[in-house]
Amino acid sequence: MKISRRAALIAGTAALLAGAAGAQDTRERWKIHEWGTFTALQNEGGAPLGWINTEDEPVPKFCHRLSQSLLVPVDDLAPAFFKDAPRAHPDVILRLETPVVYFHPPAGATLPQTVDLRVEFRGGWLTEYYPDAVVGAPGLQNRQFQYGRLRSGTRGSLEWKGLQVGKEGSFPKTEDPVWLSPRRVQAAPVTTAKGESERFLFYRGVAWSKAPLLAQRGGTNQENLHLSGWLPQELKDRAPLTIPRLWLADIREDGATAFRTLSAQKIRTTTLTPLTTVPATFEAKDYSPARLGALRAEMREGLIADGLNPDEADALLNTWDASYFRSHGMRLFFLVPRAWTDYVLPLKTTLDADITRVMIGRLELITPLQRACLKRLHASKSPSSGWYQEWAAKNPDAWKRYQQKREEGNYHALREEKIEIPDDYRAYLELGRFRNAIVLEELRTNPTDGLRNFIEAYDLQEARVAEDR
Repeated sequence: MKISRRAALIAGTAALLAGAAGAQDTRERWKIHEWGTFTALQNEGGAPLGWINTEDEPVPKFCHRLSQSLLVPVDDLAPAFFKDAPRAHPDVILRLETPVVYFHPPAGATLPQTVDLRVEFRGGWLTEYYPDAVVGAPGLQNRQFQYGRLRSGTRGSLEWKGLQVGKEGSFPKTEDPVWLSPRRVQAAPVTTAKGESERFLFYRGVAWSKAPLLAQRGGTNQENLHLSGWLPQELKDRAPLTIPRLWLADIREDGATAFRTLSAQKIRTTTLTPLTTVPATFEAKDYSPARLGALRAEMREGLIADGLNPDEADALLNTWDASYFRSHGMRLFFLVPRAWTDYVLPLKTTLDADITRVMIGRLELITPLQRACLKRLHASKSPSSGWYQEWAAKNPDAWKRYQQKREEGNYHALREEKIEIPDDYRAYLELGRFRNAIVLEELRTNPTDGLRNFIEAYDLQEARVAEDR
């Protein structure tokens, strides 16, 4: 069969186009990887508690902040020992902790690449960030922030404009492991127009936004944990959202850990729907220091399966080592569905790239041990902060050593000193990271003279927040 010259030309052109299309489809693309944590505190009924604008892993001072007064350090010394101490904000029911964004260029890419990237936080403010960015928040004028109420309609934002991705620069000097861990990742550096450089984009935030999972205790002795899930109305067409991995962990002060891995769960409706029930307690034989390593290994495997590179998974776990694995308490970890992250934390960029976002959800659960601590606060007779001043006056050298530890960033050394700490204050410390939130919630639901007097003595009142006009 003869083929005309015209037909042969058409066929050849089509083949060339098909080959070009095929080559384009298989060409390596830019990749953007992000990891972070959403943290909430829930009571036994699964209700989220406010006042959790606490910071147990402070970042270096060179980071930019929306407001210095919005973040409350987790400190052994209560606000009564300071002047103008930051206050717990009643509307903060969700913490966005250390999202880190990496850029991975394809082989042979022309660098540096100019990139814009914008992220928004539904119901919240983006409170810390580096390198510098254009920040947006209700109440922000001329870089001065007057915070008010948080609502579901609140929208905070950060925008990095004209980033030079792949441009080498001088990273800020620090010895802080919280900052150095994410820096140990193979990724292209970023540099702003004003010359701030880092291996990644970093930010944090706080919000009035509910977690996709609720954990409720049940049973005669609260021995069961009932998990329920829900979807925002805007995600109903994306159902079901799959939570591929979950871990319930209980970590004691001595480091002994017990955990169980839960089966994958699917959230199908916009109304709160039961998902599964698991034991809420562990037997004595379940606890050991070795279990902590096993939990970490399982979480690392899950992070990699969800799309992170191995060094990125290590960076996340190393960054949050103290908070995830060294602070005592019961917590539920889970991998957040990507659609939920994109809804709550929409991200846009001018770079044509494949974007991977892997977030850990972390529910801190109030335990019977914490309830026992609250009973000791209720029983407080004549609380006073005078014991600390008395110790400092009688032991000036020890006080100076203690202050030196604090200047070095160790705010948890009080119980290491030879101080006779009153039982009510010791109970307060034993409540853990979110102690102020737990105390204020207890005051709201079960006020007693003992608790009121303790809060007054140690100046634990919540922030005075202006109502919306």
